Amino acid sequence: MLTRRRFLQFCLHSAASVSLAQLLQPELAAALRLLPGGKPPVIWLEGTSCTGDTISLDNSADPSLRIVLEEIIDLRFSPLLMWAQDQEALDILFSTMKNHRDQFILVVEGGIPMDMPEAVIIGEQNGVRLNAKQLITDAAEAARVVVAVGNCAAFGGPSKANPNPTGTKGVWQVVRNKPVLNVPGCPSHPDWIVGTLVHTILYGLPRIDHYRRPTMFFGQLIHDICPRRFHFYNGKFAQSPGMAGCLIKVGCKGPITHADCSTRKFNDGVNWCINANNPCIGCAAPDFPDGGTSPFFSLSPDVNIPPGIKTTAMTVAKGVGAATALGIGAHFTASLLTGRLGESLTASEELPVTPQTCEQALGAIKEDLLAENELITRLEEGQRKLRRDVHQLRQANLPLKRRSILSLLNPLRFLRKKNKL
Repeated sequence: MLTRRRFLQFCLHSAASVSLAQLLQPELAAALRLLPGGKPPVIWLEGTSCTGDTISLDNSADPSLRIVLEEIIDLRFSPLLMWAQDQEALDILFSTMKNHRDQFILVVEGGIPMDMPEAVIIGEQNGVRLNAKQLITDAAEAARVVVAVGNCAAFGGPSKANPNPTGTKGVWQVVRNKPVLNVPGCPSHPDWIVGTLVHTILYGLPRIDHYRRPTMFFGQLIHDICPRRFHFYNGKFAQSPGMAGCLIKVGCKGPITHADCSTRKFNDGVNWCINANNPCIGCAAPDFPDGGTSPFFSLSPDVNIPPGIKTTAMTVAKGVGAATALGIGAHFTASLLTGRLGESLTASEELPVTPQTCEQALGAIKEDLLAENELITRLEEGQRKLRRDVHQLRQANLPLKRRSILSLLNPLRFLRKKNKL
């Protein structure tokens, strides 16, 4: 059985060169086959959505959408992916809600239009239109857990942008009686979606942060793991998109956005925003696209970058509802004071993560450990020789060849036993 610890290691260590599915595929298939009752039923409903998250999952290369549907989940209802239509589709939806109560997983894509329910109509039954507001809340009451996929479902996203005539809200602001997991992003990464579903199926609810995001994917600030971070420490800032240097002055929201985009990347590991010389726009942040993430290509007025960047640790006073540290830890203080941190780092922009470079890094670490071990061995041998010499001197009761000046000037030296070591 695939243990939770091993699963989390896979989620945290999968990167652009090795997808989550490539690491999980063999053990995941075996673990899912052992589940009592087989694959869990899943209902996928859409609110105020552009369907971008479904398309993101559909474009997943590994695992392919076919693998997700055939080996991981039992998708019962999806407006975009299911073959059934009209009343037949609704019959499947309601029978799943009734016969699998507290067993199925509800995936919601898009926000819930609270002030304009007629903005999203999912179907019609007995002459009555079924709007997303009522259907999503009813399905959530019957579900085991609700997974809000994409920023619109998680926090309202672009659907709730000013002036928000539909009164759209994130699912967790509406559903109160069932656990809600937020998997933001615009769109959300396929690994984030599949990884959250698999963890929920095999082990229950994952560890989440204050905004109910799984920490295995949203536990770090993009700024903390950005390959351009050394430019920030050395005060080298790009003046426009496309330039080398830290992109914070042209609106990068990495200091207030939690996600692992820099290591996981998008489009089957091809690229991500900052690697394309474009600032992060904070699409996984709770305030996207308004609040602390707008305007996209302008430095937030609440982020002050003084001329003494090399000697000053800064904080972002606004963003995602609370003050957020820019990621300059105390262990970097000495380097910041000297302004030499960047000199010890590579000057290249971003190297692709490949198995070869990983092996080279591991080899270098092993060489360092061996060198340290050899040094420790020599020190221990020297200590043994010193202890042996001292022991011999004590046994022979020989006078010490050297005496300190302080010992010679001590008036009590004549009261001491001579030649005592």
